[in-house]
Amino acid sequence: MLRRHLLLTLGGVLALSGAGLAQDAPPQPDIFLFAYDADNDSDVLSDGRNVTDQPRYDNQPFFTKDSATFLYVRDDGEQIDIYEYDIAAGTHTRITQTPENEYSPTPSPDNRTISMVFERNGSVWEIERSAPDAPRWVFEAPGVVEPVGYFARNFATGEALYWSRFGFNVAYRDADGGNHFVSGHAVPSTPHLIPGANEFSFVHRQTNEQVWIKAFDPETKAVRPLAPIVGTNANYTWAPDGSILQIEDNKLHRWREGGDGWEEISDLDAHGIEGGYRIAVSPDGERIAIVGMVAAAN
Repeated sequence: MLRRHLLLTLGGVLALSGAGLAQDAPPQPDIFLFAYDADNDSDVLSDGRNVTDQPRYDNQPFFTKDSATFLYVRDDGEQIDIYEYDIAAGTHTRITQTPENEYSPTPSPDNRTISMVFERNGSVWEIERSAPDAPRWVFEAPGVVEPVGYFARNFATGEALYWSRFGFNVAYRDADGGNHFVSGHAVPSTPHLIPGANEFSFVHRQTNEQVWIKAFDPETKAVRPLAPIVGTNANYTWAPDGSILQIEDNKLHRWREGGDGWEEISDLDAHGIEGGYRIAVSPDGERIAIVGMVAAAN
């Protein structure tokens, strides 16, 4: 069910209904890698290539701290495991090969461990790179009762923010392992640690039906609004310069604090992608990974 949920995003870009797609054959996303020039006035993306060109599901890229590789999840025909793509070498390395599925691979800053949502019990686990077949709980005691859909960790402080798959809420896990409710009506979307801060961000559907990206401060427990999402796709990411990037209607948009709202900075149609919906930016700010489908030939 989690895999199906990941494919059917809020943006509807992979929705089966009304898209003329067979019910048993949803489109399988790939990951496209681009050079990113934040100062380009016409198109911030260049030198794009499909780096996971295979017939099955590839998703959830997350760059390592040195920006040399990114982790992602791949369907190998039996289950979904974690892989790593080396940008310079152009090679793929399988990291996990467990009987269960893994999602949301998140490398630690020192790159020694990888955190993930493990289908074994729907909680957050981690592995040592040196021992990928020996996963251990991160959210163990006192345990997280509701299955985790998405999460973000602050490795420096030991804190985390996670989205509950059943409760549709976000909760904060403090450095001592205590769990604290933050907000209900949270939209299925990966929380993020905001660059240069100890705050987390998440997506919240307000009572007036507006959907906003909001910040949570673990120290004060305050929640403050940052920006409304563009359209309906709740997948977004932070760039290291503090801007937020989001894809809507197959166009890449950017929000900057103090700016004039969202601006369109690239049209993915021009880069041979359709149904783009998930995005990751490298820590050095020089590359972007975009999840979408290869555009159909005219």
